[in-house]
Amino acid sequence: MIEVVMPKMGESITEGTIIEWKKEIGDKVDKDEVLLEISTDKVDSEVPSPASGILAKINGKVNEKIPVGNVIAYISKEVGEANEVIKEDIEYNADKNINKEENNNTEIVSKNITTKENLIDNYKISKIEKSNKTYQKFYSPLVKSIAKKENISLEKLDAIAGSGLNGRVNKKDILLYIKEKNINKIEREDQKCESPSTLEKLTDSIEPMSRMRKTIAEHMVNSIKTSPHVYTTVEADVTGLVKISKEYKDKFLNKTGTKLTYTQMIIDVCIKAIQDFPLLNASIDNENIIHHSNINLGVAVALPDNNLIVPVIHKAEEKNFLGLARTTSDLAERAKNNKLEPNEIFGSTFTVTNPGIFGGLFGMGIINQPNVGILAVGAFQKRPVVKTTEYGDSILVRNMVYLTLSYDHRIIDGAYGTKFLSKLVNYLENYNSQRILG
Repeated sequence: MIEVVMPKMGESITEGTIIEWKKEIGDKVDKDEVLLEISTDKVDSEVPSPASGILAKINGKVNEKIPVGNVIAYISKEVGEANEVIKEDIEYNADKNINKEENNNTEIVSKNITTKENLIDNYKISKIEKSNKTYQKFYSPLVKSIAKKENISLEKLDAIAGSGLNGRVNKKDILLYIKEKNINKIEREDQKCESPSTLEKLTDSIEPMSRMRKTIAEHMVNSIKTSPHVYTTVEADVTGLVKISKEYKDKFLNKTGTKLTYTQMIIDVCIKAIQDFPLLNASIDNENIIHHSNINLGVAVALPDNNLIVPVIHKAEEKNFLGLARTTSDLAERAKNNKLEPNEIFGSTFTVTNPGIFGGLFGMGIINQPNVGILAVGAFQKRPVVKTTEYGDSILVRNMVYLTLSYDHRIIDGAYGTKFLSKLVNYLENYNSQRILG
């Protein structure tokens, strides 16, 4: 028997959650074929089979958290060996689930296994009643758990038409049954409440939170509970950045194959400002302040499903502008296509988010724990601005942006946070175009 263990997919990852089994007990699998899908924080990953054979046993259920290194399944290279393991599971489930009073009328049917179909046939429990020879179907633990939660009786469960092999009821079948039952219930209630003059009724709908949405919610609530947030907003004249972008975007794309964006330039100056104010790159451990040697910059990315993820540019201070641009573009693209590795969303020491992409003038971000600061960048907008020139005060049309720093008041005071923003504004307003093309 070959063990399949929960893989370790990042330095700080200690467990994974099973999202979906791609194979069922009795299925033949090839080496490197996907067995199941797991989740660590916000990233989903596929676990391949370590060998070719038959999936003989599964130790983890859907939505169950399994520690790294624990056995989650067994692959057998021998059909006979797989048969014995599956038969043991059948007998165990039969003893556990069939009422003792019915045991005398129960016969567990097992067959010699030579094919995948026979393996699955062997995984059914038949209850032969003397009077009319009715059969009790086998239901997976997940299906039985859903049925119990939704108060679905065994009689109703037996009446569900299964789409699995040999009519087996799977997760998809029972969820479809529940959905149709709820729709019919709502329609009946609407008909009862509907008056003769009412042609149509509006009803509220309930949507369960996705796994990622629940994770984000937990992180946000935890951050507010952990850090006393303080917010400071400044504005910067980014007319120079706009001019540089117009002048160099085509040259930069032709030379590097990467698009030039304002976000890349803002990240570039943010790293410089953090080096001047390193306390914003620290974190708190109980009553200790951890001063990080590297700047691991998290960059928030909005996903197509309207969720948010924060991939991390590790050791960002070691990269030149081209390295930052390529890394930022690559992480954002793979984030939107769910191709990030688990370690690419861990270990940030400071975060940048950009609500301005969607037209927001400014934002007040929630700190991404265990960071002590997050910078929110607003939209670039043309505005009339009073500037002092050699001819006196003049009203000029300039491209302006609001920058808002959210910071942890446990170690960052207002003066320090505001000085950081002032330095950031200075770097932005005097940005050197030579950094772009090197």
